[in-house]
Amino acid sequence: MYRNSDQDKDTIFLDTGIGMIPCRIIRSRRKTYGVVVNATGEVQIRIPLKGSRKKAGEMALKWQDWIVSKVLLQQKRAEENMALSEESRKRFTPQQRINIEKQCREAAREYSQKKAAYYAGILGVSFERVRIAGQKTLWGSCSGKGTLSFNWKLMLAPPEVFDYVIAHEVCHLKEMNHSKKFWAWVGFLVPDYREHRTWLKEHGKELQYF
Repeated sequence: MYRNSDQDKDTIFLDTGIGMIPCRIIRSRRKTYGVVVNATGEVQIRIPLKGSRKKAGEMALKWQDWIVSKVLLQQKRAEENMALSEESRKRFTPQQRINIEKQCREAAREYSQKKAAYYAGILGVSFERVRIAGQKTLWGSCSGKGTLSFNWKLMLAPPEVFDYVIAHEVCHLKEMNHSKKFWAWVGFLVPDYREHRTWLKEHGKELQYF
């Protein structure tokens, strides 16, 4: 069951076992209807500019179980992040954190520069420069101009995991996509890359809240 909002015409409410869940209706130049639960737990029903509000409600009902599971998952992740953040604050003083980041950034720059050059030499490609950043959710990237960016917190991961991320981005200099051909190049450089990719998925959050 869903209910319309008297105050906000762009919001409907799903009546679920965990209470009322607001679903924000987002209109755009799209042709289809879709449901999204973002990282904050907000539910969005994305519809065409002239899409039907009634149809949006029907879609929310159809996907209710999935929406509830996603909302609960995001709530769990938020609680875990809060716990990790609190643990991190207890583990290091602000000055210690500044010192650790400075040392890791310097080490990450030197290490990734050498490793990227090594992998690039094998593939016969070249890059413009290496950039060290501190993104919240991104471990590495490769720009169209050949700039390789890496998260300094990878210095806190096992070396082979950092190697995998470096190889991954260098392979984008060959294939700027995630096609089978791209992953074949990654596997050529790092045969056991799947193991390291899994490690990041399972422990990456711990690095973000070091």
